This record gives sequence, structure tokens and C-alpha cells, in this order.
Amino acid sequence: MIAANEQRARALERLPVTYSLALRLRDAGLSRELIAECLRIEPEAVGPMMTIAEAKLAAILDESGPR
Repeated sequence: MIAANEQRARALERLPVTYSLALRLRDAGLSRELIAECLRIEPEAVGPMMTIAEAKLAAILDESGPR
């Protein structure tokens, strides 16, 4: 069975770059403002971006299932 962290890392690699980067930046502890700056989006758009990124990540994790 693949460790949860490794499975998540593999799933992040399968995401479109913008969504993967958004989640990685948040995981690294960056503020909403810094994430927005890195992604070149408005700070108000970070929340919705994270919601979409998390949904896409969950779909990939569900599709790959436990190993």
C-alpha cells in the first residue's frame, strides 16, 4: 500500500500546474496574498481556486483508490 503522503504527491503531479502549485504553496504555509501574487490572480480568487484544486485532487485520489 502506498503511503498517503506519497499517494497525494503523485496525485498533485497529475493536476494542472496552476492547481498543483496553489495547493503546494498553501501546504508550504504561504499567505493568501502571496499565493495570489505567485499565481497572478486576485487574492479574492484564491479561495475558489483552492476549492477547485481540492476537488480535482480528490477526484484523482478517488480514481487511483487504495493500493
